[in-house]
Amino acid sequence: MGILFSGDAIYDGPLIDNADDSVVEDYIKTIRRLRDLPVSVVHGGHDHSFGSKRLIELCDNYLRSKGC
Repeated sequence: MGILFSGDAIYDGPLIDNADDSVVEDYIKTIRRLRDLPVSVVHGGHDHSFGSKRLIELCDNYLRSKGC
């Protein structure tokens, strides 16, 4: 398993997808791709680092909130 430096794509906090230039459909695609990565630790652009289990939880929660 690897290390993911995700920047602002995903972090352990409220995900922002409502900025003026945000494209929610693209963000959903990104979250789906991130969910399936074989990582052991994620270093996001904000908040604390977390493991693969939390990555899956964050992705699933976001996708569920968008009706996916």
